[in-house]
Amino acid sequence: MVQSIFSDLLAELQEKKNHDASIERCKTIIKELENSLGKRVVVYFSSEIGTDAASMVNDEDAFIVENLLSVQSDKKDLVLILHSNGGFSLSAERIIDVCKNYCTKRGDGSNFFVIVPKKAKSAATIVALGSDKVYLRDTAELGPVDPQFIVADKEGNIQVEPAYLYVDALENIFNNHYGNLIEKYLKNNNKPLSRLPNEMRLRLLEQCNYAMYVSAKNELGLSDSIIEKISREKIVKNPSIELKDFDIFRDPHITKSHGRLINFSDLVANSLCKERIIESLEKLFDDTKKYKIFDTLLWELYVRKRQLVNDSGNNIVKTIESSGEFFVNFGMKKGQAKKNPAPEDGESAEGTPPL
Repeated sequence: MVQSIFSDLLAELQEKKNHDASIERCKTIIKELENSLGKRVVVYFSSEIGTDAASMVNDEDAFIVENLLSVQSDKKDLVLILHSNGGFSLSAERIIDVCKNYCTKRGDGSNFFVIVPKKAKSAATIVALGSDKVYLRDTAELGPVDPQFIVADKEGNIQVEPAYLYVDALENIFNNHYGNLIEKYLKNNNKPLSRLPNEMRLRLLEQCNYAMYVSAKNELGLSDSIIEKISREKIVKNPSIELKDFDIFRDPHITKSHGRLINFSDLVANSLCKERIIESLEKLFDDTKKYKIFDTLLWELYVRKRQLVNDSGNNIVKTIESSGEFFVNFGMKKGQAKKNPAPEDGESAEGTPPL
């Protein structure tokens, strides 16, 4: 009886009582994928249930990727196989810079490609958009890149809240409660709260967290500037692409939820798809048979890696590897005992809102 890869893996894990055999199998798969593509491959997988920055896109990732790429390769082009729920926008920008710099320094016209087997959300979407071309499996998804705050209530319960909601909430207060009076004080003033009368200022602070508003506004500006930089680079190479093509990723009012998937059906009229910047994985291959073999291997890699980094029985929350080297990040996952106290209200895992 033929079973799915997931069923086979579960049987294997039950027999071996650990992930060692699966990790070794993944190393073999990566070599096979690299040989199939004839391109250099780096594989990045992170946990979907991680509770700290170790499982997120962070600055350490850029260092690890750069270290992997310091080993010479005779293969043209770089392919990053990417699965992540996101992390820090500045870290995503650094990963893009490392990968593009590698391709440029080769001097052979190498390109930087991203393959998404299932999810590259939030900051991982930034990494994907920053590549020369993104290849998605049929059910793969990108997502909105608006910043999120990790906040804790007085009982220590942690939740993730969209930064743009803080901005919208306060600006709605401005518009609905104070009308023209508040505009008098806020117009053309880079420190608006200091100009309000004391009574109005106290009433305003009672209704909102102004510090969170300022932080949220800054973080939204940061993610916007990174996306604008990426979009302008794309437009220089392909004038058919427009800034508005990036709005579905940039503007949370379009997608309504940070977890919302963005796939081919959402990008039908988008120039990023029309100009083949975002493309089906199948288009990477001229030979259908070769594509099917590759896709089967990629799915096996995804299933094995997902099980490894999401298993609460170990502390592995991320793996970054090439065909020759293997690095892991250790962190906390849902279902595991907490080691550190919850962050203060409005503080993220590293003091900055992740994406």
